[in-house]
Amino acid sequence: MLVSAQYVSVNIQQGTLRGNTTSTVSGTTYYTFRGIPYAKPPKGELRFTSPQNADPWTEPIDAFEFGSYCRQEKSGGSEDCLFINVFTPKLPSKEDDSLLPVMVWIHGGAFVTGSGNIEPGHLLDLGVVVVSLNYRLNVFGFLSLDGTNAPGNAGLKDQSFALRWVQNNIASFGGDPDIVTIFGGSAGGASVHYQVLSPLSAGLFHRAISESGSALNPWAYVDHTQERAFRPGSYLGHETEDTQDLLDFLRTLNGNQLQKALSHVLTDEEKAHFILSPFFPCLEYSRSDEQPFLPYYPYYIEANGLYNKVPYITGVNINEAASFVNNYNITAPSYWEEVENDLERIVPLDLGLTKGSAQSIEVANKIKEFYFGEEAISYETLQNWIDLHTDLRYALGVQTTVHRHSNFSDTSTYNYQFSYANARHGWEVQFVFYKYALEGVSSNGAKIARFFSSLWTSFAKSGVPSVEGEVTWTPVSTNSYPYLQISNDLTLLSDLEKERINFWFDIYSNYYNGSK
Repeated sequence: MLVSAQYVSVNIQQGTLRGNTTSTVSGTTYYTFRGIPYAKPPKGELRFTSPQNADPWTEPIDAFEFGSYCRQEKSGGSEDCLFINVFTPKLPSKEDDSLLPVMVWIHGGAFVTGSGNIEPGHLLDLGVVVVSLNYRLNVFGFLSLDGTNAPGNAGLKDQSFALRWVQNNIASFGGDPDIVTIFGGSAGGASVHYQVLSPLSAGLFHRAISESGSALNPWAYVDHTQERAFRPGSYLGHETEDTQDLLDFLRTLNGNQLQKALSHVLTDEEKAHFILSPFFPCLEYSRSDEQPFLPYYPYYIEANGLYNKVPYITGVNINEAASFVNNYNITAPSYWEEVENDLERIVPLDLGLTKGSAQSIEVANKIKEFYFGEEAISYETLQNWIDLHTDLRYALGVQTTVHRHSNFSDTSTYNYQFSYANARHGWEVQFVFYKYALEGVSSNGAKIARFFSSLWTSFAKSGVPSVEGEVTWTPVSTNSYPYLQISNDLTLLSDLEKERINFWFDIYSNYYNGSK
């Protein structure tokens, strides 16, 4: 490490980096290294393929600014986007070569938007190194074609590749490669869960935190990937049944052409189910030359205990679905009339039922009766509508994971619900990365931020989440499902939304006709 008035320098495997020195609002000095390339730009022949090692450099490069974020539909971005950022309160020296626990943030955004361009906030005051990263999104990250070198899950492989980069380089920044926690929210939470499920990431991290996201959520996994892959080509006039021919064509397009096609390739039924893209994580086609990221269905991996056994925190916010439901014209009677006239849109697509079938109609009626009783689905029953989608889109997948993990005692799994201010989807992130002063501040926001930062960093350090002077958070065990309710106080309760979750357990047990 070299420290000058202008910058600090760190040597990693690829070459020398120059970073900046700054401080938190609490006065903790820390060092920032932004926009570090961790893989080659996935462009041209590398579009849709697994990440490749970044080229080394001979002259020091300035890691002062965030790199480009990955391509996304409404805000541009670049395919040259595989960058990682490191924030550390302590660089190793001859006098002190001790290492700090590492927390790697994986951003959310429904696998179609977002970036790792965050500031770590109060976490650095608590003695951890924070890392964030970009990964490919939408078709660029999740196109899947059989018989090609684009088998799928490139975005998840980016994350795994970045975790390997952390293993190889984080000690140079003062981080301990043997104490790495991955954490993320929404699609980032689902991504964390996927890393827990994947044999490709075994040994690359040692604890995991999923905020409001699970690989078992219906929006986080797709089947029928081959059919979906042909949609952009067909829309752009390239009709073919050959996977390699399609892949070659898609690689000839510039990023804008391909990106613009994506807004035209969703079916009406997918739109009615709030699906934002045809391209998401999937079961990979087998290849002899490459280890798959996801060799089995997520449910199968969970049910058979084949996941990476690490201490795990997973939970939801109490009012998740209010965030996206309110994006629609819900005050207009016509919105609700469409729902009532097409009641089967509340039947989960991943149940695998044929629309119009007796079973599909039966399930639709059961869901309506459970959540609405004799009342109409309307703006007046908006909270019921929000509860339905909070359960189906978020809580069910998370609680299924909790119940699966309770059958295996190898490691501890902790469950939570964030209920402060009727918390919507994504609201916890502002408290995890709290950017305001905490010391001497008695506001509710500061209190919630203390809870999250203490719980998350204590877990990163020891594998046991705790807040001094507060209730002990008990992990789940066989037939016992305690959860921590995080609000103005920390309260240990049992069986998160038990009646509602059990309703969905019964639905999937009795009607499931899918494959995952």
